[in-house]
Amino acid sequence: MTWLPFGRKGGDAPPAASAPAETTVSPYSAMDLLVERACGRDEFFLLYLRLLQERMPTATLTMLSDSVIGMVDENGKEATVYMDNVWSVYMRGHVDRRELLDRYVRHSMILTQEMPAPALEDIVAMIKDTEFQRVFKADNLPMSAHLCGDLWIVYAIDRPESMATLSRSKMLAAGVNEEDLLALSLGNLQRILPAAERHGQGPWFLLAAGGDYTASLLLFDDLWDSLAEDVDGDIVAVVPARDTLLYTGSNSAAGLAAIRDRAQRIVARGDNVISETLIQRRGGKWQAFQSN
Repeated sequence: MTWLPFGRKGGDAPPAASAPAETTVSPYSAMDLLVERACGRDEFFLLYLRLLQERMPTATLTMLSDSVIGMVDENGKEATVYMDNVWSVYMRGHVDRRELLDRYVRHSMILTQEMPAPALEDIVAMIKDTEFQRVFKADNLPMSAHLCGDLWIVYAIDRPESMATLSRSKMLAAGVNEEDLLALSLGNLQRILPAAERHGQGPWFLLAAGGDYTASLLLFDDLWDSLAEDVDGDIVAVVPARDTLLYTGSNSAAGLAAIRDRAQRIVARGDNVISETLIQRRGGKWQAFQSN
């Protein structure tokens, strides 16, 4: 393992219901069912939607896709809830399900709360894919910039209790120019990220830097300039999940096969997924990788 000098930061299902013949309403709450059962994916999403409805009775909830919920509170404030992450943790087991679900629901409930204007030091850059962009309505798109292929730089507000995408109106409220966003967000990331770790002996390597923003390491030019000599050819990288960044050299067939296979398996697992697209660094810029 090599340390890169980067930055530091100081059961059984519930018993069958004996409901009267004229009703089929379950006597169990969505939380009871989610905690006691080992739910399948579709059942989990439906029960999680019901759990949000129980906790937010005045909100209007709509399924935007099979794993995305749109929320509108009584004041008309909109928010989006992504269920894939909580599902991926739930399905692996070995967690306190009630604590897990309570934590995610609390996070969902504060999404529609009026938040103060973001502080400049809270603005960060995330890496997301095109599918993430499609969930948002045209008039509520997050501040973003195309990186390459299906990858986008999406700007967000990092707070202790939540992470929210940065809209144009929030950016203006924070008093930052769009031209300054990338430099500002990277400066903030460099302050909050732990030291980056490189694992592997070649021909491919894994970079890690905490959990939430490892994929954002793609945006640090100096880092990739320092790593260029480690590989045969141009650097080829992939960010299958927000906490995973793999890279190798464009001339290494074994390295390319290894990161491609691992990226596909991570994406199939569905935990904080981004993309299995390989990208190549050439002339100090990322571009979609074109294999020979």
